[in-house]
Amino acid sequence: MKRLMVVLAAVVLTMVAVPAIPATAVERDGVNGGGHGTIDGTTAFSQFGLEASRIADGGVSGHFNCLMAGVSEFAGFDLMAVRGKLTNVIINGDTATLEGIGMLQTGNQGKHPATFRAVVTEGGPGVGTLQLTLLAPFVFELPTETVLNGGIHLH
Repeated sequence: MKRLMVVLAAVVLTMVAVPAIPATAVERDGVNGGGHGTIDGTTAFSQFGLEASRIADGGVSGHFNCLMAGVSEFAGFDLMAVRGKLTNVIINGDTATLEGIGMLQTGNQGKHPATFRAVVTEGGPGVGTLQLTLLAPFVFELPTETVLNGGIHLH
């Protein structure tokens, strides 16, 4: 009986000593969103849309699209678009890093196979962010944009 009381006491102490995991610590496995991004706080720089979810086998299902046409200027391009299938997503807190393969379209320069990385933070206008880096056919890091309208949601 004494041994049972010692075991029970140890179990109770362990339960008290181990803090409960808060309900907000739910593991996130996807991200979606869309809208316009801005670098100056008032003028649209890009139009974007994204969706990524982890699937049962550990892979990723999703797409990414970012179009900069008309309001953004890049030397030598009359437009720039990066779009494609997502191949990886890493979520850490309110930030998701998306990697993918697809295409770069530069309007007058044509289309090219591309790989890219986008780092997004959760939030709506003035809070969420998007930073796109083209990795191939050449490395080109775009400025970090803040959501102008729309939003980015982690789930």
